[in-house]
Amino acid sequence: MFCSKCDQKILEGSFFCEHCGAPVGRELPKREAIQQPASQPVSPGVVLGGDGVMRWVYEMNMWKNPTLVITIWKVLLLAAFVPALLVFFLNLGDGFGSAIFAFVKIMAIVAGIVTGLMLFAYPLIAILNGGVYCVIFEMGDKSVKHIQMQKQFKKSQVLAMIVSIAGVMTGNIQATAAGMLAGSKQSLVSSFEKVKSITVNEKRNVIYVNEKLTKNQVYADAGDFEFIKNTIISRCKKAKVNYKNGTSRT
Repeated sequence: MFCSKCDQKILEGSFFCEHCGAPVGRELPKREAIQQPASQPVSPGVVLGGDGVMRWVYEMNMWKNPTLVITIWKVLLLAAFVPALLVFFLNLGDGFGSAIFAFVKIMAIVAGIVTGLMLFAYPLIAILNGGVYCVIFEMGDKSVKHIQMQKQFKKSQVLAMIVSIAGVMTGNIQATAAGMLAGSKQSLVSSFEKVKSITVNEKRNVIYVNEKLTKNQVYADAGDFEFIKNTIISRCKKAKVNYKNGTSRT
């Protein structure tokens, strides 16, 4: 099957073209289908589907919100920590002061290099992505999933996708999501029972959901942020909750 708009091949079961986002003009199953309960909004931008999963879309302005660039910078700097630590131990024979100096020197050099690379690479990535980072979130009782969309998908197209998926009449809702997932770049799932800590930064519209080895970022618009935050916190029973203003609770 091919898209009538861009003539690209479409995956079987897709309701939207994964290349241009256009809806696929075909009839939905009728008599043979099992009707799912109708979708319903639980917050201005959040839809609860018949499968019991909440879905919403967030479009970040990459020029105004520094969350992504800060996260990437931290990850790259952390990657340099291990070799710097190795140099520290190798220099312990020359004295503790010498080892500390070598460690700080390496970290400072790496920080400078990483900062320079970020100043060059991040604007380029932002331009290639049209200045926006479009992401879908799916949250059930046990986990939350972060799905990054391809740059050609606009927020209005993705909203149409999740509303259609949430309320579609079919016996296999996973099949109806094929078009959306085919247009995604990557995804990350956080299991609520494994979450150790949560950090809330309402100013940047982000909730950091941290497992032992996996760090996830959940974004929500201002109108949905409080609802999403409270839902995640209530389902992460073992997590310590921190706020950027310094308060915390377990």
